[in-house]
Amino acid sequence: MNFRKSLSMMIAGGALVVFSCNKDEQVVAPTIANEALTTVQLQLINTADASDKPTAQWEQLLDNNGNPLPVDVSQANLTLKANATYTAKIVLLDKTQSPVFVVSDEIKERANYHLFFFQPLPTSQPLVIPNSYPDDKNDVYPEPIPTPIPAGSALNLTIAITDHDINPQQYPVGLESNFAAGAAGTGWLRIVMRHQPNVKNGTYAPGSTDLDVGFTVTIQ
Repeated sequence: MNFRKSLSMMIAGGALVVFSCNKDEQVVAPTIANEALTTVQLQLINTADASDKPTAQWEQLLDNNGNPLPVDVSQANLTLKANATYTAKIVLLDKTQSPVFVVSDEIKERANYHLFFFQPLPTSQPLVIPNSYPDDKNDVYPEPIPTPIPAGSALNLTIAITDHDINPQQYPVGLESNFAAGAAGTGWLRIVMRHQPNVKNGTYAPGSTDLDVGFTVTIQ
């Protein structure tokens, strides 16, 4: 899978670059059948209380001409219980199609090419976003890596990826993970998905960015 940038936008608590998806894994430059990545959902379940199912959604739909509508962050808020552990799932959707196309299912099929990164942030510090990326035809690898957050200043949230690809090294993917919430507090959670065809090595640097989005997080 390869995504092409069609727009990028900074928002309060996060930013997402929307791309189109090429179904032909053998072709690096997208040429056919595209999907727009319009919606990012976080779906969590408390491991000690199955009735506690916090969710959050970041969304930017397109109009009938394919132009981006205003970003909807009204549901991009995640509320967790202090000192609780959650199983978490990322669901990516293309709502420009009918029925809605589940892009994350396609990413799962091509897990060897993708890796998610999670970056908890304090509310007192701006979200760290990489520089704007060039168009695919002029893409530069590796793209810039965000400045890391200083030790000790992050949100009280620890995230452990639980799914892995089928590379010989079984690198992590990140569609599924465990969220361990610590003491009460608030902050932002930044999620980045890297597209790393034939270069995935378990680190951030190879490849390009498909997704860069943020959610506000409250631990109480």
